[in-house]
Parts: sequence; structure tokens; C-alpha cells
Amino acid sequence: MEPKFKILEKREDSIKFIVEGIDVAFANALRRTILAEVPTFAIDEVEFFENDSALFDEIIAHRLAMIPLTTPHERFSLDSLELDDYTVVLSLEAEGPGVVYSGDLKSSDADVKPANPDIPIIKLANGQRLTFNAYARLGRGKDHAKWQPGFVYYKYLTKIHVSKDVPDWEELKELAERRGLPVEEKDNEVVITTTKAFYLPRKFEAYEGDKIREEIVPGAFVFTVETNGELPVEEIVSIALKILMRKSDRFINELHKLAD
Repeated sequence: MEPKFKILEKREDSIKFIVEGIDVAFANALRRTILAEVPTFAIDEVEFFENDSALFDEIIAHRLAMIPLTTPHERFSLDSLELDDYTVVLSLEAEGPGVVYSGDLKSSDADVKPANPDIPIIKLANGQRLTFNAYARLGRGKDHAKWQPGFVYYKYLTKIHVSKDVPDWEELKELAERRGLPVEEKDNEVVITTTKAFYLPRKFEAYEGDKIREEIVPGAFVFTVETNGELPVEEIVSIALKILMRKSDRFINELHKLAD
């Protein structure tokens, strides 16, 4: 069965969609690929020239590494299994008093810069100075969390069947509708499709397994993907799928070599 995608909700920094026609192994492979294989830019090395602040060089370097940097996906082959060798320099020369923010970093590449200019790096007291060059490179989340493009999780798509023999079943119907879940009312029951988490109030727990039962929709999963800002959220999913295809092709080719 060919996988089918249906977008449920899309925001600037997140997307929720249903994937049908896959198994749990593929669902988890997609999740792991998004977290571990989609490359982004992150600061990997810092050269300090002056640091009179209250923080050690190592602490500042760690803070810099965790700042999400925009990654121009149209310029680099991010779906390739090999990373492009490209370095961007982000420099800073600041003097207190005042707070140094991510937006104060000057990048040698206008397309690679902090995704959020308002991330505080350090507070400098009067007369304190901080000068450095930070070097950003492409990397993958499997090597360090600073290269992860965002966060992803999934759940089984399920349907909750609520018998109309359950006292106050209308309450569950209204609760599901307020949550924005698809609700189908039939002669003897109400069917709630859990495109998002849905928890039964305690008063209904006694009916679970009998008059209230949950059915797992075979081969269907609800994914939620959130971006840190390095890449558009839809590009994260697209690149991850392409990487999965490339890895599968390489694996098949290696099997053919062994067979020959």
C-alpha cells in the first residue's frame, strides 16, 4: 500500500499530519531520521580573543552552539548522505554594560544567522569585553543535539467507540468536539477519532473495555513535527523522506553486490 499523507494542522513552527499505509517500523524510522539525519548549521568551534566576562570560555561556547542557525536548504544538498564542507564565521565584538544577544552576532553568510535574534548569550558589566569568532558547520543530530532541526513525536491513530448505554455519553461527545476531534454519531454509539490526545474523565473509566473501547486504525499514525527555526518545518519532513529513500537505495545496492 502506497503511503498517504494528510495535513491536519500547519503553523509557522510546527506541522501535524496523518500517515497511512505504513507500519510502526517505518514510522519510527521517519522519527529517527528527522532527529538524527537531517543536517543543519550549528556553531562547532569558537576562537576567543578577549573575554573579561564572569563566564568561562567553555560556557559561552556551549551557549553559542545551542543557538539555532538558519540553514538555506535551497543552496545545499541536505538530502545527500555526504555533508557539504562549508564553514560560516559568526563574529562578535562587544563591551559592557549590557546584555549580548544572538542578534549581535555578525555572520559572513547572510543566509546563515541566528533563527531568533533575541536569545541572550551573556550579560557584560561595565568595562567588560567579549571578542570571538565562532565557526558554524553542517552536522547531524546523531553527532550532537545542537544539529537537531527540531522535535518530532507520533501516536497511533485510534477511534474511540462510546456506547450510548454509557450514562452521560453526550458529555464525551461535547468534550471531543471542544478538542476539535472528528466525531461521528451512529444509532447505538459515538465514534471519536483521536487525531490528538484525548483522555477520558475519571467518571467514565469504569466503562473502558466494555461500553467504551479503543480501536487502533491499522497502518495509520499521527505525526507532530516542530522546528527550532533552522529549516521550514515542511522541508524537515521532505528532507528526511529523501534521506530514507537514499539509504534504502544504498542498502539494496549493497545487497545486490553481495548476491553477485
